[in-house]
Amino acid sequence: MKYLYGDSTEFPVQRDFLGLLDDFIDTSVKAITLENTVFDMKEDIRDKRRLKNSVMDEMNNFLLTVENAISAAVSSSKEQVTIVQYAEKSRDFLKKYIEDGKKKISDDIFHEITQFEEKVNRTDEENRKTLEAFFIKDPVPIINKKYTLKATKEAYSSKVQVDCEGDISCVFEIASSELPLWDGHVKAYGFVRGVEIPARMKKPFLKKELAPDIVSIDNYLLSDLVLCGKELEVVFRKKLETAAERFRLRMDFSEDFTVEIYHAEENGVEKNIQAVPGLKDALNVLRLRELGEKIMEQTDSLYPKKQRLEHLYLGGKDVLEENLVYELMQRVAEIFAPTLEEIKKHSPSKEEFSLKSEDESGKRREIYLKKSQIKEKIGVIKEKGGRLLQILDML
Repeated sequence: MKYLYGDSTEFPVQRDFLGLLDDFIDTSVKAITLENTVFDMKEDIRDKRRLKNSVMDEMNNFLLTVENAISAAVSSSKEQVTIVQYAEKSRDFLKKYIEDGKKKISDDIFHEITQFEEKVNRTDEENRKTLEAFFIKDPVPIINKKYTLKATKEAYSSKVQVDCEGDISCVFEIASSELPLWDGHVKAYGFVRGVEIPARMKKPFLKKELAPDIVSIDNYLLSDLVLCGKELEVVFRKKLETAAERFRLRMDFSEDFTVEIYHAEENGVEKNIQAVPGLKDALNVLRLRELGEKIMEQTDSLYPKKQRLEHLYLGGKDVLEENLVYELMQRVAEIFAPTLEEIKKHSPSKEEFSLKSEDESGKRREIYLKKSQIKEKIGVIKEKGGRLLQILDML
């Protein structure tokens, strides 16, 4: 599918941006409304805590005042010997009554606070799902991806961190088991067969000089993987056990290909094999590069299988934990604004935005989004909606 401006000139952003904008408005309204609800509930929680502290202070003051009054009454009585025993009993009774009352009030308020906190958590979870449905579509330009895979009992725990423009980052879980290669543990030959690595210097039978001991890693299992941009780190183990013999490969494809290889015997510590001249010279760098390229290719094939949004960050801060949804949507609006301005320039009508889609046969379809429709939707969140319209230059 190809996309054009309303005047039929080519649209640089090859996607239905107006559909995305409409989705952004709907998401903003729902997410900001939910966040406003969280703000209200958190203020209720603060009020309850203030009430608890105030009541506890007042009851303590009341008890102190009454105890002082009892003491004063006893000290001024002509029958202190007789009265003092009753004064002590009264003081003990009152103290127990006040302490019981403080406990009940504290428990009641704590129960109310717990209920509010549970509502906050449920609302945050609803908002997480709301934001997930929007950000899983990659609405803002991607700067970098970082994949992290770790072997589990059956297959892999897989995640991808997507760093985007505007200092926005999303961490998604990946359903890696939905792809045949990743549905279970992967051996090195699943990427490239015949990869051999010189592991150690060894004295061959009936020879005096040491020679590289070449190990085929075909049947070694991938246990850990981190792919960040063009930098790859993988660990292949003979068995999926912490103490098993392993090779750690660090590859950098940024400019000239470089590779670092660390080897550990069973129950041993890792050693850089390139620090041993005899091993370094025996490395087949081209074969290792082929392995790395295939691993990167197969890892990137996981991206469409991203699913649950685990974390969403703005400027390194967790959006839901820090209540930054409104700030986040402002940042997205700032990213959208230049593209929307260009669409506005190419749209025939001032009252609506327009694009065209063109299929493989050349058939075109008009795409419209009325400004009034956007304003009506976003008016629900009042001043905050007005601020988003201001950023989008739609006031």
